This record gives sequence, structure tokens and C-alpha cells, in this order.
Amino acid sequence: MTVKRTGTLVAALLASFVIAGTAPAVANAHPLGPAAAQAGYYDPAKPGPLPHEGADGVASHPKTPGASAMTSSASVENGPITRSEVLTRSRSWIDEHVMYSQSGTHTNQYGSYRPDCSGFVSMAWNLSASLTTATLPSRMDAIGWGDLRPGDALWRTGHIALFLAWNDAAKTQPIVREEFDFGNPAVERAWTTQSYIRTFTPMRYRNIVDDIDQPKPMGDEGIAASASYRYGGQEHMFSKGADGSLKHSYNTGTDIESESYPGQLAGEPVAYVAGDQQHVFALLTGNRLGHWFWRPTDADPIFEIAATDIAGNPTGYAFGDQLHAFARGTDGKLKHLYWAPGNEDKIEETLAQSIAGDPVAYVWGDQQHVFGRTADGHLGHWYWQITDNDPNYGVWGGSQITGTPTGYAFGEQQHVLARGADGTLKHFYWTPEEGVVEEPLNSPIQGDPIAYVWNDQQHVFARTPGNELGHWWWTPEDNAPQYASWGGNIGANLTGFATENQQNVYGRTTDGTLMHWYWSPGMGSRDLENWGQ
Repeated sequence: MTVKRTGTLVAALLASFVIAGTAPAVANAHPLGPAAAQAGYYDPAKPGPLPHEGADGVASHPKTPGASAMTSSASVENGPITRSEVLTRSRSWIDEHVMYSQSGTHTNQYGSYRPDCSGFVSMAWNLSASLTTATLPSRMDAIGWGDLRPGDALWRTGHIALFLAWNDAAKTQPIVREEFDFGNPAVERAWTTQSYIRTFTPMRYRNIVDDIDQPKPMGDEGIAASASYRYGGQEHMFSKGADGSLKHSYNTGTDIESESYPGQLAGEPVAYVAGDQQHVFALLTGNRLGHWFWRPTDADPIFEIAATDIAGNPTGYAFGDQLHAFARGTDGKLKHLYWAPGNEDKIEETLAQSIAGDPVAYVWGDQQHVFGRTADGHLGHWYWQITDNDPNYGVWGGSQITGTPTGYAFGEQQHVLARGADGTLKHFYWTPEEGVVEEPLNSPIQGDPIAYVWNDQQHVFARTPGNELGHWWWTPEDNAPQYASWGGNIGANLTGFATENQQNVYGRTTDGTLMHWYWSPGMGSRDLENWGQ
């Protein structure tokens, strides 16, 4: 293994990196499964002064125009509400990276609420107004610590958080969802400092209805990064412009906007959100790896050359308070770059095994996983457990693949999909009971597939031989995938992601037009919008 340390630009950035905590210290199974462990947590050992709250009684209306087509609440305002609905509603602000504020409101399909701690809980419980920690007790009853269940609350004067589950078997470290301070988005994190935790009182909303013991699996566990994401309530998509620039297209909520940044791209970008920051990596001419990133206060991205010996498209992820990027090097080996607080320099290492294509990577609990096509055309797998300094390596299945795979974790399973050497869609998966299983889906595809988890379903998209958008998906009851064509006239590889309430796929047509396919519960059928050139 070759290790290099270069560059200092991101070191200072990571010193103020607002991300959901650091990697767990040991590889213990998380009580919510890999999904919650993957998210990471802030450590509230230094929670800082609690902010003052905004004004009481901010009405929850008006709701977002067209919200009924997006998602309908099973509950009515101030009425009975199930624990699972509380979790779904609270997850929406985390997905949207809603920033803390004591003034104004944040509006989504669940209404308009003040984006502070008590406004967040008021939204999650479907109250008709944004209450405060002084007025919320009129809607709650105190309970014992041992009685806490998902959707309950931890309250004290000046702050309140939703309880999700326990972070430890002894039930001393609660996992919460909360809006907690200026400059930070809604987060899910574990509280670990007992002197802080015990200043709170466990509380239960009087109208909550029991329907679960633990929350359902979240919809973003272990999803490989693509060229698109949701940030601040907006959908963002990145691509290579006709002039080689980095093109950024995004939905403001009322219009589709686009802007370009100089870059001399030689491949397609990958993008992901890390805390309150946005990061994009792309191969540039001259075998360079470009890195663009935004902090909440940045109108334009900061740019750096992250590496100078890269030969393929990158992938990456955030892991705790670290940033990671992988790509094929000019020597044919897998390159690993990462930035961590406390290191003045970026760390670059060259892994021992060769890779013939572009890698894909994701985090699963306290593990990091990378997949790519080997020199002999098989599916190679690199992974780190929490105690590993160097990665483990193996080959999945016996079939040869072409192109770039995609993958995700789903509960206790890991899944990878790729186009086989025979031109059909291949599905590889791992379970604790079966190990690696190879499943040929026998569907011809062009290019590389994309995949993600949406609630309790698994979804795969790829370009068919007729240039249509093919869609394969599994529900919990399915042993084999269902299939439908989403139409279109696709001319290139796809990108996409899912939020709690919407599935999104982006692709360019044969004439270069960027199209956005999307579907939400209640819509009945998918819809399509033109995002321009």
C-alpha cells in the first residue's frame, strides 16, 4: 500500500465540518440496523448554549401547493397520530437539511412550521401551530425512561427532541431527531453525555397511537453516491457540459436553474451531501481529479485539484467526519483519497489490487464498501471494518461484468447490480445466512444501472436496448423483481435518488436534453419534466 499526503485546502474546512458525528468506536450492531449507524451522530458532549425559541402559535398553514399530490397525512391536525407517521414526518426535515432558525417557517408537504426544536416536534406530531417548550407540556405527559418509544420526546425548558431508539444495550444513550442550534440542519444523532441527558424529562404526546416498537428502515441506508442529491429542499444534478465545464442544474421550487463552472471535465461527476456541505468530484483532462464544494455561506463553489494521477470517474461518500473519494489511477490500481479533521493534509493511498473500470462505494453501518470491475472482468469488493487499517478484498460471483456497477445496503443485506458481459442485468447480493448470491435477471440493458432503496422497496433503473427508461423493483413480498418501462428516449447513463416521499431519476435524451422523471405516493403515475440542455 502506497500512502501520500498532499494538499491542505480541505483540512480547514473539516475543522468546521457540520456532519452527523464520527464513526462508532466499535463494530457493534446498531439497534436501528445499518441505516442508523451509517448516518453517524453528533456528540453532544459540548452542546453549547441552548437557543431561544421563536414565537408561539405560528400556524401550520398554508401547505405547499400541490402537496396533496405528494403525500397525504393519515392523521388530522391535533388528532391521533401513529408513531410511524411521526417518524415519516420528522425524517422529511432531515432529508431536506432544514437549517435551524427562530424566525420564519419551513414549508413542505406536511405544512409550515418554525424551524427550531419545538417547531420541529410540532410538525412531527401534526399540531396546528408551532408551539414552544413552554406550551408543549400541555400536550404531553411525563413517562419513565424505560417507557420511551419511537416518537416520544425528551424535554426540558428551552429544548425538546424526538426520541427514536437507544444507542446502547444499557439504554443510557438515546438516539434523537432534533433541530438544536443556529448554523446546523435537522439531524439524527446519539446523545452520549449523561450529565446532559439527565437534565431532560421523557414525555409522551397524548394523542400518539402505538403501531411499532422500532422505526421502519430508513430509505437512504448504504446508497451509493450518484451525480444528484437533495439539499435544502431542492433537487440538484451535475453533469459534464458540452464545453467540458461542470454543469449544475437544480430545482428552486418554482423554476429549473442551471449554471456552469470551469473545469475541463473528461468524465462524469459524482456528488454527495456531507452535513451542511455539498461536494462534487470529477475526472479532468490531464488525469486530474477536480473537487468542488460549498458551505452554507458560499454562493459559488470552492475548487481544488485533489489528485493528479487519476484515469477514471470517481465515487465517494462521507463517513463520520471524514470525506472519501475513490478512482482508478493511471497505474490501474484503486486510489483512495480521504480528508479527516486533525490532519493538515489530504491522505492518498494506492490499494494493491488492479481495477479495470470505475468504482462505486457506500457506507454500511460502521463499514466502508467499494466495488469495481477487476482486470479479468469480475466484481471486486474492497471493504473496511471499524478496526481495519487496510481493506479486506474478495471477488463476488463468477460472472463477468462490464461498465460500472451500482449498489446499496438494505437492512442486513448488501446488493450490487451491473451489466454482465452478455449485456444483461446482473444482481449480486450478500446476506449473513447465504453469503454472496449471484442472480441473473436476464434483462438486456445498455450502459450502467443505478439503484437505491425507497422505504421498504429496492429500485433499479437502466437504459433498455430501445433507449427507454427501464425500471425494476422489489417490494418485501417479491422474490423476483417487477418491471415497467418509464418511457423516454434515453441517450446516456442515468443518475437518481429517493427521499422519504419521492423517487427521482435524471437522464439525457438522444438529443442531449436533461429530463427528470419523478413519482410520489398519491400521484397515481410518474411525471416528467424538462430540465433543458
